[in-house]
Amino acid sequence: MRIFSQIIVILVVLLAFGAAKLRFEDQLGRDMVEQKLIQPPMKEGTSLKLGQTSAAVALGGLRSLVAAVWNFRAFLHFDELDWIKLEESYEIITSLQPQTTHYWDTGAWHLHTNAAVYYNEHQDLPPFRKKSMRQLYHKKGSEFLEEGVRQNPDNWRLHIALARLWSDRHKMPDYPRAVKHYQNTLACESLPKYKRSQLRRFTFYNISHIPERREEALALGTALFYESADNHLPNLLCSLFALQNEFNTPMLTRIPDNKLFPDKTRQHSWLKNYWERRLDNTPTAGVEAKIKTLEYSPAF
Repeated sequence: MRIFSQIIVILVVLLAFGAAKLRFEDQLGRDMVEQKLIQPPMKEGTSLKLGQTSAAVALGGLRSLVAAVWNFRAFLHFDELDWIKLEESYEIITSLQPQTTHYWDTGAWHLHTNAAVYYNEHQDLPPFRKKSMRQLYHKKGSEFLEEGVRQNPDNWRLHIALARLWSDRHKMPDYPRAVKHYQNTLACESLPKYKRSQLRRFTFYNISHIPERREEALALGTALFYESADNHLPNLLCSLFALQNEFNTPMLTRIPDNKLFPDKTRQHSWLKNYWERRLDNTPTAGVEAKIKTLEYSPAF
């Protein structure tokens, strides 16, 4: 009886030690993944998709090599315009190498640009089908990048890829969504300092396309103007000119034309170009009138 009790005690101790060891190893593994010292475990089902040989190689520690082989396969699927197999390939590739930005960015680009353009220009599809397939692959590309961001939350390159996608007027622009992604990019600690000013300008441009947020755009544009002469770009200055007109900014707080523009010749040229290239919801208050005033001005 005494021996049986001792065996029970030993088993309990071993089980407790094993449980503690598993918790420690699990936490250690998560910490090492966060520090990018090791790759996270592959998604469930990835081994089945890889096939027996590739799975054995990947599990043996050569995941980057297998991912490179599958990346070559994905290119062949692109060459064959097989978008379904291409998407499946990049799902496998990013499961093998989830911390590699290039794979997320390239896979998404194939979906939201190449596949979308392919269906949009397909001669045998009716217009409704073209539109629905184009929108489907824009959405697929976005969802692919969002998964990349979920797995790499501080990867500014993936955040900015989403921002550019949703601000692209040749796709299906969603300016509030683009602003959110630009702000998420700016919140990344990994974002280089030299990129911040440029991304704040892009945020300004996108906010100015949202009528109900134009007061916010005016405040941001004014701050950018006074912050650095590097921000004195024609598009920003013309947008700021229109926003000041839209909100009837008082003369005491308004940035005068002679500070916004180097001279009347360039003011006319920049405003005219801005007017001709305007998009839906571009702020344009007072722009056309100012162009005409300058054209009929004797001094001009």
